[in-house]
Amino acid sequence: MTCRELDELLFEYIQGELDADLCEHISRHLSDCRPCVDYVETYRITIQLTRRLPAAPVPPELAERLQEALRSFKEHEG
Repeated sequence: MTCRELDELLFEYIQGELDADLCEHISRHLSDCRPCVDYVETYRITIQLTRRLPAAPVPPELAERLQEALRSFKEHEG
């Protein structure tokens, strides 16, 4: 397991979505890599803090742009 591989799997790791073997590889990497331990902890703290933020309504102009982007995507996809 490299630092880059951990970075690519971090979200799934934090969410508990990886199989046991992969989690074991990550745990071994974390036991030897203090920068990755700090990175994982920072990531976890960021998730916890953002979950505490109040939900704000989407501004109408942004909602309109998103809907247009979805329509355009569907037209090009289909």
